[in-house]
Amino acid sequence: MATATRPAGGIVRFAQESWSELRKVTWPTREQVIRLTLLVVVISVVISAYIFAFDNLFHVIIDKGVLNIPDATPAPPIQ
Repeated sequence: MATATRPAGGIVRFAQESWSELRKVTWPTREQVIRLTLLVVVISVVISAYIFAFDNLFHVIIDKGVLNIPDATPAPPIQ
């Protein structure tokens, strides 16, 4: 039966090496983070509008063109 052995240093060594690697990272500036976040939001809005428009277009094509479903008429008021 094989037994697993832990590397020397364990969790303390892992934390030290992780901290050492994090210090090597080139972090973005605040302005870069804000600009890139806004870019992601704008692209997300554009893509969602594109999907919404084409979904509605295909819905109309299928309902009226293929299935011949008429427009919904409002129900008469209850008296």
